[in-house]
Amino acid sequence: MEKKKQDNGNIVVVVICAVLYIAAFIVQTRGISGLSPILAQAQVVISIIMTMFGKKKGMITGVALNAITTLMALLRALRSVKTDEFSVSDLAGAAVAFISIGIVLLIYFYVNKSDRMTAELQESYQEAIEKNRIIEQQGKSVQFLAYYDQLTGMPNRQSFMDELEKQIKEKGDCVAIYVDMDDFRRINDNYGHAIGDELLKRYADKIKDYCSDNSFAAKIGGDEFGIILTGSKTQEAIFQYAAGISKIFSEPIEIGGNIYTVAASYGAASFPENAMTADDLFRCAESAMFIAKESGKNQLCFYTRQG
Repeated sequence: MEKKKQDNGNIVVVVICAVLYIAAFIVQTRGISGLSPILAQAQVVISIIMTMFGKKKGMITGVALNAITTLMALLRALRSVKTDEFSVSDLAGAAVAFISIGIVLLIYFYVNKSDRMTAELQESYQEAIEKNRIIEQQGKSVQFLAYYDQLTGMPNRQSFMDELEKQIKEKGDCVAIYVDMDDFRRINDNYGHAIGDELLKRYADKIKDYCSDNSFAAKIGGDEFGIILTGSKTQEAIFQYAAGISKIFSEPIEIGGNIYTVAASYGAASFPENAMTADDLFRCAESAMFIAKESGKNQLCFYTRQG
């Protein structure tokens, strides 16, 4: 639409300039004394304006009008020679019109070249903007992959450790719960990884819904989840919280007409009772989870220091 308006504007400029040029030419042919040089210069200026603002249409029109003027001036000069009324002004008019053709072509060349350069710069600018947008999107994707699990969209292990470190530094008391699904490899081996992935996504959504504002949930491994409870918690409170998660896993999930159920083992460790750093607290919760598995699975174990 914008280009069409511009083309229409160019045509208007060409038409107005052509009318002015022809008017100047008609006045010249009437031989009004003293006006011919002024009108010739006016025609040169009109031709330049026509070319600059009318682009290709203006150039073609300018060349055509000046070519006609050159031809008419030469014919008048030849006629004046035959009638012994030779006038240098006719040859001068032909020369000016002929030179105007050269000026029009030269201006069109540079205007056209300038337009191409402007278009190329605009295109380069747009390409740069698009590349920056792609780089920014890639940066966001890299950042997402660095801190979030690609399958479930949950925070990953790195996010979990950062949050655990932040919790310890800013608020102090907290509990880390390590959740490991029992025998999940059986699902992948018997039903395929597509079913396994779908189950992980379903359970991840349920865990995210279960965790409230005062807890933080993350997917810290292939079939493992981590939960941070803020503040000091009694073993009874931790047990009740873990029981809620256990209920999530005990609920059957239907996929493609088939029903699937799994269980999980849980390990819990508290700061500062069991550890003094985020890394140690994580290892304590993981150790408690292994004890839960060794003790029969599908249960919660609290970390107790050995020896």
